[in-house]
Amino acid sequence: MPHESTRGAPSPLASMSFAQLHAATSRREFLRVLGLGGTIALLPALSAACGSDSPTEPGNGIPGSGSPVLIDFALGDVAIVQLASVLEQIEADFYSRVVAAFETSNITASEQAVLTEIRNHELAHRAFLEGTLGADAAVPITTTFRGVSFGDRAAVLTAARTLEDLGIATYNGAAQYLASTTTLLALAKIASVEGRHASTVRDLQEPRTGTFSPAASGDAWRPAKAATSIQSYLVDKLAFANIPATFVQGPNGGG
Repeated sequence: MPHESTRGAPSPLASMSFAQLHAATSRREFLRVLGLGGTIALLPALSAACGSDSPTEPGNGIPGSGSPVLIDFALGDVAIVQLASVLEQIEADFYSRVVAAFETSNITASEQAVLTEIRNHELAHRAFLEGTLGADAAVPITTTFRGVSFGDRAAVLTAARTLEDLGIATYNGAAQYLASTTTLLALAKIASVEGRHASTVRDLQEPRTGTFSPAASGDAWRPAKAATSIQSYLVDKLAFANIPATFVQGPNGGG
């Protein structure tokens, strides 16, 4: 089931939240920002989630078999933040399941420490975006990770690499639709951390090689292309409305 979120609270999207995040310089500060202005009080489940190793269940639901989740791009920046929230919920749930399986996995202790820190980053991202959207605009989801053996190092790292690359390509492509520079800067801070995650996972797979940075530029995907890959991690039926007709390709093309 998706983690809880409190209903009925107003969205703080237009408040100081993004400006505050822009000023944050560390994960500790990032989490501290969540407590400013009463945001964390609106989402009591989030403080527990940030310290939880519990995996989201069920983990092997059929993608697209659940209820619709609609993101309407007519909402402007709100829709982009909702899309980012879906990504961060998927990543937070994925790494939570990875950490929960450590006891029976073949992942080394040093690698466990790295993956736990990535999990913590994703929980912070998820909490910030949900707190920013507020209950009225939040998009709670049910994740699925069919075919991923969370006790197997190779399977976990391959899945993590795919997820991180998906997140980066989605952020890069959606950024062009943002109207607010403060929103852009806030999401850029999250996307930059996702880029470091992608490099770290690659280095765990192939240490001391050039794999950590396979290209000079990351991919940029239009929302419809990103949705195809995102759907494979959702039991919900992901749907978009009013997608902008124009899309500016990134350096790598193929968006």
